Amino acid sequence: MLNQVLQEYTAAGLLWFLLLLAVNDVMGRSCGGHQNGQREDLEEGDKRRDKWVRFFNLLDADNDGVVDRHEYINGSVERAMGYFAPEKINAFNETVSRAWSSFWSTPEDDFQQCFDVLDFISAHAAVFNTTMFQPSVKYWAKGLFRAADEDDDEELNVFEHKAFLQASNVHKGFYKSFSFVDENQSRSIDKKEFVTAAVDYFCNRYDGSLFYGE
Repeated sequence: MLNQVLQEYTAAGLLWFLLLLAVNDVMGRSCGGHQNGQREDLEEGDKRRDKWVRFFNLLDADNDGVVDRHEYINGSVERAMGYFAPEKINAFNETVSRAWSSFWSTPEDDFQQCFDVLDFISAHAAVFNTTMFQPSVKYWAKGLFRAADEDDDEELNVFEHKAFLQASNVHKGFYKSFSFVDENQSRSIDKKEFVTAAVDYFCNRYDGSLFYGE
C-alpha cells in the first residue's frame, strides 16, 4: 500500500511539473495574463466556457473578479476548517497548496500573483483540451476525497459529500450533485465514483456535470 502511494506521489509530481509548463506557456506572470493580451479563449456559447466561469466564481469567494494565492489556499482551508475533521486539514492544505504552486507558478518559483476569469478560461482551454493531465486531476481528486472522508471508510455519505461542496464554496444543488456522482445509486460515493466524476468535470468538453452542484 505504501509503495503504491509513493509511486502515485512521484508520478503526480512529474505530471504537475508538465502541467505548470503547459499553463505558463499560455499565461503571463501577472494578473491579467500576457502583457500583449494574447490569451487563448473559448468562443461565447462554448459549454466549457460557461463551466469554467462558474468554477472561477466558486474560487472567487469575495467576488472581486480576481483570485490570488491567499484566496485560493487560505480561503479554501478556512472554509474547510468549518466542515472537515481537524485531522484532515493538513492534508487538504497540502492538496490545494500543491495545486496552486503547480498550476500558477513556473519552475523558477516566479509565481503568478493572481488570475482573472480570462486567465482561468485560457489556462483550462489549453491544458484540459487533451487527456494528458487526467492523472493529475485524479491525484488532486483523491486528495479531496481523503479530506472529506471523515471516518476513513473509503466512502462519502451524503453529509460528507455536502461538506466537500460547502468547503468548495458551493451553496446549492447538494443532493443533485450527490445523486450525480453516486453513479450506482448506492447512497454512498466511493473513491472511484468521486475521481471519475472529477475527471469528467475537468476533462470532458461538455457542460453536463453536477460535480460542483448546480
